[in-house]
Amino acid sequence: MSTERPLSKKKITQQTISISPALKNKIEGYVNEKYKQHPEDKRFKSISAFYNYVLDKTMNILEKGKTLDDFEAFVDTEIKDIFQNISFSALIPYYENAIRTNRYTSPTLERNPFFYFTLRRIYTSRMDPYDITSIKTIFNRVRNYVFSNNLSKEFRLDLFTGKGIKDLSGIFEHAGLYENLCYENYKFSAAFFGLLGTKITNFLYSRKEDYCRFDLKATDLFFIKDLAKKERINLMEHNLSFFINYNRIINDKDYYLWMKLANDKNIIITFNNEETKQEWVKLIESEIEKFGEEEEFHLNFLKFFEKLHWIEIESEKDLIFQIRLLKSKYQSERESLLKILSKKSKVSHINGKYHLEPLAS
Repeated sequence: MSTERPLSKKKITQQTISISPALKNKIEGYVNEKYKQHPEDKRFKSISAFYNYVLDKTMNILEKGKTLDDFEAFVDTEIKDIFQNISFSALIPYYENAIRTNRYTSPTLERNPFFYFTLRRIYTSRMDPYDITSIKTIFNRVRNYVFSNNLSKEFRLDLFTGKGIKDLSGIFEHAGLYENLCYENYKFSAAFFGLLGTKITNFLYSRKEDYCRFDLKATDLFFIKDLAKKERINLMEHNLSFFINYNRIINDKDYYLWMKLANDKNIIITFNNEETKQEWVKLIESEIEKFGEEEEFHLNFLKFFEKLHWIEIESEKDLIFQIRLLKSKYQSERESLLKILSKKSKVSHINGKYHLEPLAS
């Protein structure tokens, strides 16, 4: 094949290269398709113009110190633009610390629908589940983007077809550089594999090395376009259970378990002794007064006891609440609560409910 490459504005010379028929057809098809989409773009006016542009740009890149191997790591504009719509730039040390308490929160479909469905469109519109090459191609495009963020040191997917494509399985490995950021990414990856229709069958996570590995098995969901929302959510929950379970939580920092317990209103917090209780009440009271609005003091003070699961506020406007502490078990806590509230309020008891009336200043 002959190509024309202008060495200067006045002089044009010819150079002959040999390429395979398959590559020739691929190039011609690409140029023709792009010309239909962008007829005004001079780069696609002819095969020769396309070759000239690509070779010129390639040499410019190589002259700047890049190598041919670097071409495999380029982040394509399409994938970059898509991910920029569902991500943001942040200071790594700050964000790494800020998400520490998210470790055992579940990134469900209901909480993150835009993120998950955008990702699903990226994959399903660009891959054929029956074609292992197309699966690898879109994964590698995303892989290049992942590495461009400087958060990961490995991001790898190996696929195996077994007796046929319907027997598709794989091994996904992800190694990170930042513990909390990458744990979040591991969770989202596990959930997203479930959304695509793949099930984690075996799991390995090393906190010390910041590394995780999923053994994956494609289910029937992987091969259908149907949303099948309920089934995919079940698969997402299955995959996330390897990360979010009480075996992990009880072997981690205390506050992770306390966060889970705090959601159960049948559990209450009591104090080991009267002195500790008074210290906490005094601290909460003083900071509500210092940092809150005066007219909201009584409501915010009630909210403190609601957080302990001692009461349930029925009307924030009228300061009406019920005491959740059983008389048979927590009589001293009930008496202490009413005594504390009575210091700055009049407490009325009507039909099993309590009402605060702020005392005049």
